[in-house]
Amino acid sequence: MSRATSKPIKAEFTITAPAKGGDSVAVLNLSGQWIITRLEGIVARMQSALKKYDRVHVTTDGLEALDSAGAFALHYALTDKLDGEIFSDNENYARLYALVGANRPTMDTYNRENPEVRKFWLHPIYYGLVHLGQLMSGFWRGFIAQSVFMGHVMTLIMLSIARPSRVRWAPLFNIMQRAGLEALPIVAVTNLFVGAVLAFLMVLSLKAYGGAVFSIDFVSIGVMREFAPVIAAVLIAGRSASGFAAEIGSMKMNQEIDAMRVMGIDPYEALVLPRVVALVIMTPLVTFIGALAGMLGGSLAIWGSLGLGPQYFVQRLYDYVPTVNLFVGMIRTPVFAVTIAVVGCRLGMSVKDDVISLGRQVTKAVVQSIFLIFMIDAIFAMLFNGFTF
Repeated sequence: MSRATSKPIKAEFTITAPAKGGDSVAVLNLSGQWIITRLEGIVARMQSALKKYDRVHVTTDGLEALDSAGAFALHYALTDKLDGEIFSDNENYARLYALVGANRPTMDTYNRENPEVRKFWLHPIYYGLVHLGQLMSGFWRGFIAQSVFMGHVMTLIMLSIARPSRVRWAPLFNIMQRAGLEALPIVAVTNLFVGAVLAFLMVLSLKAYGGAVFSIDFVSIGVMREFAPVIAAVLIAGRSASGFAAEIGSMKMNQEIDAMRVMGIDPYEALVLPRVVALVIMTPLVTFIGALAGMLGGSLAIWGSLGLGPQYFVQRLYDYVPTVNLFVGMIRTPVFAVTIAVVGCRLGMSVKDDVISLGRQVTKAVVQSIFLIFMIDAIFAMLFNGFTF
């Protein structure tokens, strides 16, 4: 006895052209199985057949099966030519078609996620200006997103001041240790080397004019006002901004942040606020230690070059270098801290569901943090340029 086998029916369609002088709506009849394994180029054939018709009425007399791939193919081929209702005799098919239509990405979304590769060799000036405009547009969108995120964080800080019980103390102290205390060695060593190099350069430049002793003043002022805050902020940005983005981004990928929202926990209050407060507390301390290390490196370099010992360095520092220089350097550190924490956390929250997005956001967190640090430092330098000593 032989076993009968049935050949799977492919997705097919027929088109009945409108009668001359009558209704201008063509009739599209679907037949076969409109499922993912039976489509086989149906979209291209249907689009080619429907080009000359403005309106199309769909019938499903011979349709045997429909899945989401078939519904999407039909929706993509019809675009806005559909006339009347579709699948009125099958509620499940109608719901599936409506769901596919509601979630179909727009052309703007596609262009944004798949940017066109620019051919700069054709019109370099034109495409250069286009690229510059795109960069400025992206910078403006990032600035708006950063401002909104900063406003949310500032609101949480005000609420936490009013109600200290909202603060999660265990994560706060943990982040203070990881982002602050564990950064002290690298910040101190880096400032030590920078102070020594700066002292060598000052001695080399001023020795020709007989004013090598003034290198103590220049090194102390430079380290306290500029080098210590900027070096500490850049190193903290490299350690913490990337770490914050990676930690929050991995939680976003694993849907842990969505789970927190379901449980009624505010992710900003649980994840962002402790990181911001921890950096605001620890960055001035790290900067102060870095300034001491920088002046130590400068004193050692001057001792080796001019024979002026640490005691002379400290005495001249006390007599001729005003304390306001330390204030000018330290006052910008909380701003650096907030910028680093907000950039890292915001980009971590922007991670999508793939590893490539995580790596891209971590890289952007470090780059944007360092860029903003130098920009903010320049603004503070201009603001305090008129200080008298």
